[in-house]
Amino acid sequence: MSAANQTSPVMKQKGKVAILIPGIFDRGRSMHRLQGALKAEGFSAHYIRLTPVSAWHGLEPLAQQLGELVETVTEQGSTCALVGFSMGGIVARYYLQKMGGTEHVHKFVSLSSPHFGSFWANFLPYKGGRQLRIGSAFLSDLNRELADLESTSPTSIWTPYDFTILPHTSSCLPLGQTYQVPVSLHRWVPLDKKVIELVTTELKSAI
Repeated sequence: MSAANQTSPVMKQKGKVAILIPGIFDRGRSMHRLQGALKAEGFSAHYIRLTPVSAWHGLEPLAQQLGELVETVTEQGSTCALVGFSMGGIVARYYLQKMGGTEHVHKFVSLSSPHFGSFWANFLPYKGGRQLRIGSAFLSDLNRELADLESTSPTSIWTPYDFTILPHTSSCLPLGQTYQVPVSLHRWVPLDKKVIELVTTELKSAI
């Protein structure tokens, strides 16, 4: 086929839409402060109400809900940014890595997400909890395909004082940019001023 007859892939524009994905048992209140900061910077920021918040049926249905919201709030021909807190970061990864989400997302930020599992997930005796355990088949499968995230310029933010994500380093992705912020409690991470500044800067720089 001649060069004249070849078709180039359509390049999507990086939009100023940001979707914030809360963690387990969180209906989205943890994301309100970050949402306000992003809106002040001109972003169209939305947070998703995942159902059920316990992830009782697993993370796959939650990722499906995320995909539906991406399609709803992102203009045709544009991409968006995803910011996932705790379990929300893993929901985002499943959408990106297993559901073709990288086609619609140009930036991914995770906040204290258990990329390699957490000890405390052992106390959640249902599908979603089992998927978040250290060494789970679900996480192992995602981590074998980490390179699929490269197009989203991933950023992971974590705190060494996090006693919900154990070990703490589970929150660090081994690719992209990583920031350590000394936040005292897991649930305070998306509320922390420094974390919000980092997320805002990363999303602005991505555009």
